[in-house]
Amino acid sequence: FDSCYPTRVARHGTLLTRAGKMHIKSSKHSKEYGMPIDPECNCSTCQHYDRPYLWHLFKAKEPLFAALATIHNIQYMNDM
Repeated sequence: FDSCYPTRVARHGTLLTRAGKMHIKSSKHSKEYGMPIDPECNCSTCQHYDRPYLWHLFKAKEPLFAALATIHNIQYMNDM
């Protein structure tokens, strides 16, 4: 499986989940405290960070967001 898809969509604020695509830029994620991206995911991003923190990183244009989102998206693709 060789694809740039998980990293490309991560850079633009899209997270891949078992429930479908999640667009972290939506402000509804700013209030979902304690909720990981995907509750069934075992990646380090889902284990240590919640949606409001990732939303903040995306809105602040922090490079850390792209790294954390990429970790999650690649794990999701590997789990498929």
